[in-house]
Amino acid sequence: MKENQFMEKNKMYWDELEGHIHLFSKNRIANIPSEKIERFLYLFRSASHHLAYARTHYPKSKLERYLNTLVGNAHQHLYTVRKNPWDDFKIYILQDFPKALRQYHLFILASFFVFLLGAMISFIMVVQDHTNSLYFLPKSILETIDYSFKDRQWDYPLMSSQIMINNITVSLKAFVYGLFLGIGTLYILFVNGCILGALTSLVYLNGDLLKYASLILPHGIIELTAIFIAGGAGLLLGKGLLIPGKYRRLDYLIQSGKEGARLLLGCMLFLVVAALIEGFFTPLAILPIIKLGFAAFTLLILILYIKFLK
Repeated sequence: MKENQFMEKNKMYWDELEGHIHLFSKNRIANIPSEKIERFLYLFRSASHHLAYARTHYPKSKLERYLNTLVGNAHQHLYTVRKNPWDDFKIYILQDFPKALRQYHLFILASFFVFLLGAMISFIMVVQDHTNSLYFLPKSILETIDYSFKDRQWDYPLMSSQIMINNITVSLKAFVYGLFLGIGTLYILFVNGCILGALTSLVYLNGDLLKYASLILPHGIIELTAIFIAGGAGLLLGKGLLIPGKYRRLDYLIQSGKEGARLLLGCMLFLVVAALIEGFFTPLAILPIIKLGFAAFTLLILILYIKFLK
């Protein structure tokens, strides 16, 4: 986006923030309506995000200097009007996090496609020859799988729990390994895509794919989304090191790290929600099709959350 287009799109918000700054300068906080305070906090966060964007795309411009001054002036009133942490948490969940997901959606999509590539490659390889699963899964795990199903020996709930724990670890690694120029993040995403693809392929060849999907997807959609978000945050770190623009690498890395951490916090919250679903919904003795319907519902909620919350 060109600088003048960016200004035209957001100037009304900056003018509104200036009006709030003037209001807080002239009045005691007790005399200011709560909705004005809520609006000020929202405008402050928006201006902070705009400043970060301007630093990246319009460095050393008049716009950057203006936004830096605006945010600085607003920050002087921040701790006066800040409410309790619960209010900040609600603002983060309902405004800041979905906005960050939209802002960095290309990084998150890149993360998804790398994971998908690994899953597709391993799935095809194992379908062609099941012994190829040894390239992706430890032999100790493969030896514990019973394909007979006579005594329902394939422990699907245990399998889904192992995947959840793995996904939490993967999410953290996907973010931190971004410090290795983003290559570490790409590796983590690709390898773990391969693991999931190989496991799914074995179930396709020997097990009940519908039951497997019904026990993985209700919480797995949110878990995998969390991984892709964490991967996007890791790629953002890598970009800060590889393409700092006109900034020093350290300065841009710090800025990218802050933005990445903002994504990672929401990612961890997603994993908590997924764990609750797995603990209380997944074990229910209901038809697999109902569980798959619930999984589709979680996907719809995610789409609406990312697209429409502002």
